[in-house]
Amino acid sequence: MDRIFKQDALLAAIQALASVAFAMLCMTPNGAALAQNPPAAPVEQAPPGVAAGFAGIRGFIVDSLHQQPLVGATVSIEGTSRSALTSRDGRYSIDSVPPGSHRVLVTHPILDTIGMKFESRALPFAAGELATKNFAIPKGSQLVSVICPAAVLESRGPGALIGFVRDPDTRQPATGSKVQLVYEIHDLTGAKPITMVREAIVDSTGAYRICGLPSPMNGKVQVFRNGISSGEVAAAIEQGSLGLRSLTVAPAKSANSGTARVSGVVIDRQGQPIADARITVQGAGITTLSVASGRFALDSLPPGTQSLEVRKPGYSATDQAVELASAVPATVRVVMSDYVATLKTVHVEASMVNKGLGDVGYLKRKQAGLGYFMDGPTLRTDAISVTDAMRAAPGLHVTPASDGSSYSIRSVRGGCVTLVVDGTPWKELTPGDLDSYVPPGDLRGVEVYTATMVPAEFQSPGRTTCTTVVIWTALSTDRSPKK
Repeated sequence: MDRIFKQDALLAAIQALASVAFAMLCMTPNGAALAQNPPAAPVEQAPPGVAAGFAGIRGFIVDSLHQQPLVGATVSIEGTSRSALTSRDGRYSIDSVPPGSHRVLVTHPILDTIGMKFESRALPFAAGELATKNFAIPKGSQLVSVICPAAVLESRGPGALIGFVRDPDTRQPATGSKVQLVYEIHDLTGAKPITMVREAIVDSTGAYRICGLPSPMNGKVQVFRNGISSGEVAAAIEQGSLGLRSLTVAPAKSANSGTARVSGVVIDRQGQPIADARITVQGAGITTLSVASGRFALDSLPPGTQSLEVRKPGYSATDQAVELASAVPATVRVVMSDYVATLKTVHVEASMVNKGLGDVGYLKRKQAGLGYFMDGPTLRTDAISVTDAMRAAPGLHVTPASDGSSYSIRSVRGGCVTLVVDGTPWKELTPGDLDSYVPPGDLRGVEVYTATMVPAEFQSPGRTTCTTVVIWTALSTDRSPKK
């Protein structure tokens, strides 16, 4: 078995691994190395359709990190225009390769995330012959064992989260940025979970690593740089011991701070388009609706890793990470699940809800007592609509919207009302559309502040005289913890 590799600058701690685990392994046709039950690769004298005087190569690539085929990898022959994408079973096939010695190149987002570039050794290509070469990414346990100190893995947990943080436009390392991971652990008694916050500083290569994590692990990760932060996105160790999450963050606010663009499509699990889904960039408050084909577009967005919040009546609210850059528009495909009502057994899930409300700062603000708060039995999750549930809050008045069929929240003093949902300002696209996109059964907590009592994180420029209503739903409290 031949070892073939080329390592990009990644983590100083894995330099010694370059000749062992941090390598792509070239396997024999029977795939006895890292592949598990690889598909048979019949031997042929010439690839079908190859012109006389040319050679070919085919095989499969295994993603040993996730124990599955490496799908969508680009396999190319150095020095030629010949290339192919791996299929759903990890197979690739390239024909019409000029005879001679060539290296095989493989690129894939997973390789980018772990800081690897793959170049094989020079392989012989003979005219009229089909070469069979199979490759594999090293297993996560191999990588973690060298990336992380053994003492940390033994004392804190067997897992690690690694990745790169780069500038979204220049792709240069975001050296000195701080990556923050928030997740929960449970003690042996099964009592109230403990929120853990782990941080790492991005090194000169743009890499970071957080060692000693539980496996499996589900959490949220965010990066901070010069007063700028990325969106808060999911990070997980689903199987094995290695989690991968790369991010981007702008160096500072600049003239390009609102020039990124994203477009995409919203579909259901059957692949059918979803019209009138509400898509919002969390934190930015920029919102649009999908059209009949499920497609949408948003512009004037901050570059970097951001999170899209997607809502549609009849479907569970979802959030999805997206990489935004000023120079290159991003595309995304959002798959929504059917809505399932929660909190049917309130006494069982109350502790989880309180934990989620604590994570978003609700309980701390409630203790300060500067506003009016509704949660638990004081919050009518069985109301016919969200606005109907707001009728119990003092200082608010629910009135028909201008279309005569929807309802809006107004101040009894006649002033304006600012709505904030899950930490993001709510922008009405149609009158009273809050009821259309937030099911009352998803309500977890409500904060109401008069104009002079609004906390700094919920203040909106130009609306300093408005009553502010902050609504927290299952999207932000029933999942992985927030900072």
